[in-house]
Amino acid sequence: MTVTIGWEALRTSLGTATLDYGTHLSASEARRWACDAKIIPVVLGGGSEPLDVGRAMRTVPLSLRRALVARDRGCAFPGCDRPPGLCQAHHCRPWAEGGETSVENCVLLCETHHRHVHCTGWEIFIRPGYAEFIPPAVLDPDCRPLRNPLRC
Repeated sequence: MTVTIGWEALRTSLGTATLDYGTHLSASEARRWACDAKIIPVVLGGGSEPLDVGRAMRTVPLSLRRALVARDRGCAFPGCDRPPGLCQAHHCRPWAEGGETSVENCVLLCETHHRHVHCTGWEIFIRPGYAEFIPPAVLDPDCRPLRNPLRC
């Protein structure tokens, strides 16, 4: 069952929620149901497209991929020029370790760089509008952050 409710209404119990078949219920009743349910939050962006699908989904839905393409414009690894069509979504904080499937935790990487970051210890942080890569100390003892100048 899907219950659509704004975060503020769920938090305060004020307002209404809508069930997937169009019936309305009070926010307080939705909140009571939430106490006993497996909640999978879906955060909506402009155009009501999901930008975050919570913990139940590891794979990136099309709408979230579109947001990643708009931000990253291709492989975000420093110096890579591969286009979005040759890229995969990578969880910066691994999904299996509690990382969310969200714009703030995902980045586009080509297959080569996707394998590379998994195998060599690079850290990736999402900053407003871009991804920042921290090389492992064996490559740079100062661990200076890098960006892809082709994506700036």
